[in-house]
Amino acid sequence: MPNDLNAEKVILLSSADISDAEKILLRTVNTSLHPHDNMLNGQDALHYLSVGLSASRCIDKAIGGNYQGIDEILDFPCGSGRVLRFLRAMFPASTITASEIDTEMLDFCMKNFSAESFMSKSNFGDLFLKKRYDLIWCGSLFTHIDELTAISLLNFFQRHLSERGICVFTAHGQLSIDWLRNGIITYGLPEDSVQALIRDFQLSGYGFSNYPEHLGYPSNYGISVATHQRMNDLARAVGGIKESMFIEHGWDNHQDVYAFTKSIVFSDIVAD
Repeated sequence: MPNDLNAEKVILLSSADISDAEKILLRTVNTSLHPHDNMLNGQDALHYLSVGLSASRCIDKAIGGNYQGIDEILDFPCGSGRVLRFLRAMFPASTITASEIDTEMLDFCMKNFSAESFMSKSNFGDLFLKKRYDLIWCGSLFTHIDELTAISLLNFFQRHLSERGICVFTAHGQLSIDWLRNGIITYGLPEDSVQALIRDFQLSGYGFSNYPEHLGYPSNYGISVATHQRMNDLARAVGGIKESMFIEHGWDNHQDVYAFTKSIVFSDIVAD
């Protein structure tokens, strides 16, 4: 695997699908790669970089192009920096906290993307950071957890959002169900697990199946798919947050993108 993404950056910069503003951003993106970046498994490096750019578009839309007042950012989980490198380019003066359960990836992100680090835990109810964040990015974590864990994660985000903060996260939606039904993709699940997930999705709006035991993942980690309505139901169960944006399969033409803010924001306050 190459040590950086420079060749792919040149290719992407030549694309007619990239706006002038995105080209300016892309030129500043750090192209260092962790030698064991698992997000490169099964995908080419150009797509890897494109996924990060797609995330930047979603974040830009969620904040309405207003970068003022976003001083504290949380990337949860950060992985090896697929999106973090774009966050750093978008917000060069902001403090970014990278969170992961892998110390090696955390060290890499801290050193290469000027990030503070926070060691995560599998139980989100046990996580308490000292800060509140103006922007939280969570890419492809809801896609792997069951409904109760999703509620716990939403609680964690609600606790750590600043009063005018925004949380942008992704989840599998109807497109993933269509792909599973048509056999286009399995997400690593055996057929009986795929059918169980689809059945639960149809019954409740939230389907989840564990990964096979031999893969070595925790028992509550696998693949989940949620309807737009069900995700909002979970947010209402948590309380204190409300949806401000939804883009169906908006991240990399695959995962649904949500943005949530605190229920009371500046626009809700009536001056005396």
